[in-house]
Parts: sequence; C-alpha cells; structure tokens
Amino acid sequence: MKVFFTLFLPLTWLYQFLFWFSQGRKKTTVLPNTLVISVGNITVGGTGKTPFVQYLVQYFQKANKGYAITILSRGYKAKLSKEGAILTDGHSPNLFGDEPSEHKERFPGVQVMIGQNRIGSFFKYNQIQSKQHIVILDDGFQHNQIHRDFDIVLLDNNAPFGNGFTIPLGYLREPISHLNRANVIVFTKITETNQKEFEKGKGTLDQLGIQLPTFGSSFQADAYQINLDTFEQSLVPKNSLMQEASPSDSYFLFTGVGNPNHVLETTISTLNTKQIQSRFFPDHYEFEETVLLSLLDGKDEKTIFVTTEKDWVKVRTQIKFIEEMKRKKMQLFVIRVDVVLHEQSVFESMLAHLVSTYEVKNGLVSKPS
Repeated sequence: MKVFFTLFLPLTWLYQFLFWFSQGRKKTTVLPNTLVISVGNITVGGTGKTPFVQYLVQYFQKANKGYAITILSRGYKAKLSKEGAILTDGHSPNLFGDEPSEHKERFPGVQVMIGQNRIGSFFKYNQIQSKQHIVILDDGFQHNQIHRDFDIVLLDNNAPFGNGFTIPLGYLREPISHLNRANVIVFTKITETNQKEFEKGKGTLDQLGIQLPTFGSSFQADAYQINLDTFEQSLVPKNSLMQEASPSDSYFLFTGVGNPNHVLETTISTLNTKQIQSRFFPDHYEFEETVLLSLLDGKDEKTIFVTTEKDWVKVRTQIKFIEEMKRKKMQLFVIRVDVVLHEQSVFESMLAHLVSTYEVKNGLVSKPS
C-alpha cells in the first residue's frame, strides 16, 4: 500500500496542476438572457445529479410557470456528443445519451441539449428567445467556460470526500477546498443508518473553513407500471405491491447502471419483497434485442419485470421485446427516484430569491422603491 501511495502521489500532484492550468486558460462565456444554475459534484461516481436536476425542473415548472427551461448536458457516451444536438420527440438514447434521454422522457416540454462544446450547442440549437429562461447545467461544476448564477454541488453522504485525494490516488475531481466556488452544498443519499455521516461531513467543511449553506437530502423511490401499449406510467400504490400478490409471483430486476447493488436494495425496499431475481449489465449498456428476449426465457405472467428510468428509455425502443412481453401477458415496473430535501422550504426560498434578483437585474420587474 505504501508503494502504491508513493507511486501515485506525484501523479495526483500532476493531475491537480493540469486541472488548475486547464481551468485558468478557459474563457467564461455568458449565455444571453438566461438564468444559469449548475448542478455538479467534486468526486468521480454518482451523487444523484440526475434526480436533483429533475427536482429543480419540477420546482421551477410549478413556481415560475412563465419560464422556459433548458437542460444542457455533455451527453456522456452519446454518439452525437462531439457535434452536439437537441433532443426531439422519438429521440434515440444511443445518439443522445442515457441521462438526457431520461430528462426528455419525463419532461417533454423542456429543451434538452447535449454537446462536448456546450456553449456551441447552446448557440446553435437554442430555440428560446424570451428572457424568462432558466438553463440547468447537468454536471457543470468543472465546466467553468459557462458563467453561472448559482452553483449547487452534491456530495454523496456515504463518502462525501472519497479518501481525500484527487485522481488517480483518490476519487476527487478537484481538491475539497474548491467547494468555496459553490453557492450551496447538498449532501445526498442520507438514510436513517448514515445520518451521523452527515454531521461528520458538515464538521469537515467547518474545519476546512468552507462556510456555505449546507443541506441534506434523501431519495424517495416509487414503482410505476408501464402500459405496454401506450408507454404511459401509472404509480403503483404501496399497499398493492407484493404483500397482496400471489406467493408464487416474483420480481426480476434488470439494469445497466453504475451502482447496481444500490438499485437492488432500493428495489427490494420499494417493492417490499425478498422474492427478487436480478441481472446486472455494465453502466450505460445498450440493450440488444436478443439479450432482452433471453431474459423472458422460462418466465410467464407471474414474473414482474423491473428496471430503472435510465434503462427504460432504451428498453422501450426494442419493439420485439415489448411485443413478446405483451404476448406473455407480463408486467413491467419502472423504479423512479425523486429527491427529498430535508429543509426544502429554506432551499426553495433561496431559489425564489435567485429568480427575483434575476428579474430585477434584467428589467422583468420594477426595482423595489
């Protein structure tokens, strides 16, 4: 272990220098007539950015109904990421990426754009001219080329700072001290069993002199049944799940995400069952028709298939699989994860103040006398 540490420590210093040098050379561009909010993190791995972006969309759609909303994403592993694109109805997840496709699936009226060059994508594809326009940068904390009005950084409560080292010795994308660039910090994935870690995490921030508004959040998962004819989703009431099902019924989870064991635990808890089989695929897996059809072998209508929202946007394009499920009279559930903020009213008052400040600055309302 000591040899490993000695070998990689210089590489960690080199990574930090190159990161600092790269960030310092990049010019910042203002996206005209927009209120820009970034959602990001400082570690490698999932911190819950996708459900948090969706929480923001839901909030602004309710609180600021006159505003148009854009989600601007790099489009990780999307085939069109290099050239950039705007998502349209009937889009292909393989072309546009899993998370952007998931956003568009849940919010059809939201403008979703991707591109390694996010600035170029915005200026090329933006169709909104009104000043009542909110742009959410998905995974934007390290993307300093775009000026933002509000920076939200998410920390996974299970390991908020990794081992304290940056890549390659640790999981940090940049030093912890860089959190001072943010406007607010949100710890995610808080549960009854790791609540103490939240207090420790806040204590670490205090010790490092990072004095920022800090919030905790948890995930709430629900099961939605897919109508295999229309693809509409219906919430499955908790009291109608497995406890009322036949003892011979079972669930089969299939998913291609970064942390499948967490998905399995969430599914077991959501469905309130121990009768579950599973098959895991690599993250961002492109489901092939033959692979999906093989999952149905030896199973009948007593097996309820379960997947995630991220996987569903790809599975729904495999028509033969859907038709075979219908022929066998099978059911398909999607597990949807939503963010629950622990001090939601306080956080949302900050968002409301952000919008009101933007409106005064841009002449959308009169300045208070």
